[in-house]
Amino acid sequence: MDITENTNDTEKLFSIHNLTFGYQDKNVLNEVNFTINRGEFVCFMGPNGGGKSTLLQMMLGFLKQQSGDIFYKGCNVTEWLNDPQLKREYHQQVGILFQNVDIQLFNSTVYDEIAFGPKQMDIPEEEIENRVNDCLNIFGLNHLKENVPYHLSGGEKREVALASVLALNPDVILLDEPLVGLTYGNRAKLLRVFGQLNHIGKTIIMITHYFDQVKDLATDYVIFGNHDAQKKTRAQVLEDPELLQIVSEY
Repeated sequence: MDITENTNDTEKLFSIHNLTFGYQDKNVLNEVNFTINRGEFVCFMGPNGGGKSTLLQMMLGFLKQQSGDIFYKGCNVTEWLNDPQLKREYHQQVGILFQNVDIQLFNSTVYDEIAFGPKQMDIPEEEIENRVNDCLNIFGLNHLKENVPYHLSGGEKREVALASVLALNPDVILLDEPLVGLTYGNRAKLLRVFGQLNHIGKTIIMITHYFDQVKDLATDYVIFGNHDAQKKTRAQVLEDPELLQIVSEY
């Protein structure tokens, strides 16, 4: 692996350096810089069209920035994704729950959906079964394990899709608007799971508009606006009336 960023900070996971991206003549992000450290619970907040989902897609390699770099564990994400073995490792370590979970569900049963990822990683069958059962228990989905995922309710689909991500035991979990369209109770249920995952050391990066429900969980915020993104700690947001108003309005 070609290390292209010098760093002694072993806790640093993602580093965004001078990142610029736009669509045709529309500038979305301009020379954005911030770092995400291991174990943080980071919420991306900002207006629609501000670049939040775009940045997640660049972090996954689905979109290519016009200039600048994204580093993961000190290595440029491009380096991770250009090598087949490293790409496999990267997508095991960095999981994603898309806003439209239907694109993540394609197996014939809930059990098979959750087992699919681990099977691609050549994990022993006994370990796969343990992982699937653990994920079913986390969300209380045991009674649905033989059901067709596509026929489930919206909230159940989201839980199955998230369980299929967790079955790979990723270090980092990217969440693109996971709370949209859910009842308050179902949002609270997912947030409890996110909090527990963060508590055991998982790094959570979540796009959300629900500041009131995440303010006690998030350790940090990346606030998007005016083609920029600024990272702030929870204390910086809560102690700054102007920042607090901004995130509350999103």
